[in-house]
Amino acid sequence: MNFIRSLRFKFMVGLTLIMLPLFLLLYYNNVYAIRVVRDKVSLTNMNHLAKSVEQNERVLQETNRYLYSLGERDPDIISLFFLKYGSGDYIIAKQRIMNKFMTDIGFYNLIDSFFLYDAVNDDLLLATSGSYDVKMSLVRESMPVQMTQLDDETQRPEWSIVRGGGWNALVKTVRINQQFYAGALVDMNALNHPKQFTESGERGGAVIVDSNGGALSGSALSSAQIKLAAAHLSGLENPYQVISEVTSKGDERQYLMLGLPSAMSDMNYIVLLPEEDMLRNLPFFQQIIRLLPIGAAVILITALIFLRQLLFRPMNTLIKGMRRVSRGELDVRLDPPTSSELEFVTHSFNQMTSQIQHLKIDVYEEQLRTREAEFKQLQMQINPHFYLNSLNIIHSLASLQKHELVQQMAGHLADYFRFSLRAGKRVIRLDEELEHIRHYLEIQKLRFPSKLDFSLDVDEGLGHFVLPPLTLQPFVENAIIHGFRRRTEPFVIRILANLTKTLSSPHSEVEAIQHNTTLRVSVEDNGVGFEQDMLARLQRGKYAEDPSGQHIGIWNVAHRLLVKYDDSAKLEFQNLNAGGAAVILYLPAQTEEEEGGA
Repeated sequence: MNFIRSLRFKFMVGLTLIMLPLFLLLYYNNVYAIRVVRDKVSLTNMNHLAKSVEQNERVLQETNRYLYSLGERDPDIISLFFLKYGSGDYIIAKQRIMNKFMTDIGFYNLIDSFFLYDAVNDDLLLATSGSYDVKMSLVRESMPVQMTQLDDETQRPEWSIVRGGGWNALVKTVRINQQFYAGALVDMNALNHPKQFTESGERGGAVIVDSNGGALSGSALSSAQIKLAAAHLSGLENPYQVISEVTSKGDERQYLMLGLPSAMSDMNYIVLLPEEDMLRNLPFFQQIIRLLPIGAAVILITALIFLRQLLFRPMNTLIKGMRRVSRGELDVRLDPPTSSELEFVTHSFNQMTSQIQHLKIDVYEEQLRTREAEFKQLQMQINPHFYLNSLNIIHSLASLQKHELVQQMAGHLADYFRFSLRAGKRVIRLDEELEHIRHYLEIQKLRFPSKLDFSLDVDEGLGHFVLPPLTLQPFVENAIIHGFRRRTEPFVIRILANLTKTLSSPHSEVEAIQHNTTLRVSVEDNGVGFEQDMLARLQRGKYAEDPSGQHIGIWNVAHRLLVKYDDSAKLEFQNLNAGGAAVILYLPAQTEEEEGGA
């Protein structure tokens, strides 16, 4: 059966076409819902991030203005340039500057330290709200680089990044005059505000990184998360990015990454929001996308199982029953299914097969009666045909005034006609058929003395097998009529009969009969043989096309064998290598009892 044309395939395709738009709509709806959540969460947190960055950079810009104004408006810093280093006035001026810086640190809330550096005397004044020694060391280490950058005309960020072991900062340095440099120090951790971001969860957080992705501020993010964010710095121009992390256990986690570059320094503000925590209020929408293919498969399989029990199995049973009926098994009866519609179909099928079975029996019996009548008609047809030939022979002998031969022929004819009285039977024994042939040939020998001879070569024990009456006589008659044509040497007819085993070799004659052994009977002569055209027609069975012509005897025998034995009997025609023709009959080897039982 072609699966593409099957009901199962069409149902699967139809169900898929119906379900596919629904699942696509549901899939799109969930994707859209998740996208909306991402957009809303990213917009909220981006607003917080932008506000925080704007606030930080506003303080840094104000600090820039403050540092640039020191050399113009602060008299103490201006006076230091003219006072003697280490003098009392110098120390008093430094103290006033220290006090002013400490006051201004409170005003600029992000600023950690202000400092004033005397490049000529290598003297550093530092006002800080944190650890003095750490900040002092950091500023001293960074000052040579800062001064070099101020001398260099290359455009650089306004605030430089300095690293102090586990502590990083932003430094801004300005030149007051040839001797003094003023500057400010901002702790990187003061610029990072992770608590203001929503949906960050336990695995999210914020961090400040440099242009290479190195962390500048402290963060709740792990080093692997910071490295993951650093790999996606090129996408910061997008509103947000969805990035994935593969954990050590092989699980995949997705994050919503937000970021803004700083306009005041070479650094970036990064926020990572775990999508699992971000969508914790939408568990259905988060899981449904993964479950959609599984759900579709489960629904399709469930529908197929349901329809298999309800429709496909009864349909397959019905199809198998119809195939058995097509093979001739008319005793097929199907059990009724559960559904009323298919129960009606099954009941109709059972009723139909029962009616066909009875009809076939009636037709078969009628065919038997028809064949019986046809067989008897054909059998009766052979007798007048021979009678006419016999009368011609008697007429020829009487014309020759061979009265003694006429007497012998009359005796043979009496026996011959006595056999004809029994020829109305369906079958006769082989020895009876051969005795009848012998009388016929004796009559022919009287007609052609010393020019005709015959022999009967029959294996012992074959005489009890049966065959239709007058099966061999037409071939013997045709051999004399067509093969015996003014020959100088005697014309010889030979009849042979033996058994041909059609199965494995049996161990006895009885076993051979039980194995449906074939009876082989041949009529051979040493005459002129068949003409090639005629032989070709006979070998193709063309004799059956001429039931009223000169080969009516052959057609009659062939048709009677067909009526009685169907394909179990066969006729063969051939020319012998030594000259002459041969007609071979293959018949089922049956006795009278077996034939009657069949």
